[in-house]
Amino acid sequence: MSLYPTEKQVNALKAGNSNDKVVMLKLLVFKNPEAYAEYGNRVKTILPDYSGKVLFNGAVRSVLIGDDVPKFEAVLLVEYANHNKFLEMTSSEAYLGFHHFREEGLESQWLLSLTPFQS
Repeated sequence: MSLYPTEKQVNALKAGNSNDKVVMLKLLVFKNPEAYAEYGNRVKTILPDYSGKVLFNGAVRSVLIGDDVPKFEAVLLVEYANHNKFLEMTSSEAYLGFHHFREEGLESQWLLSLTPFQS
């Protein structure tokens, strides 16, 4: 279980088409839900500056299909114009000033970068 990407994972994200819209899928397990809520509230204030918007934020009700699935507590989908906007946000001074709430709030997370199929 991880809280931060490896260098290999960041490089894989950067290797994608920088013009493609990206949706970040977060599967979350909390250590301190209140701290993570504070992180989320602060992220929402800067998301528009990076062409970001929350598409979905909710609790996990149950696992319908799958064995040995981690006990995810919440799922979050956040859309960005492209992966560069996501990386700009997460390295911004504003973000770095409050990301400690993320560390305090999360036990672990799985963060997946999604790109729409081209038709």
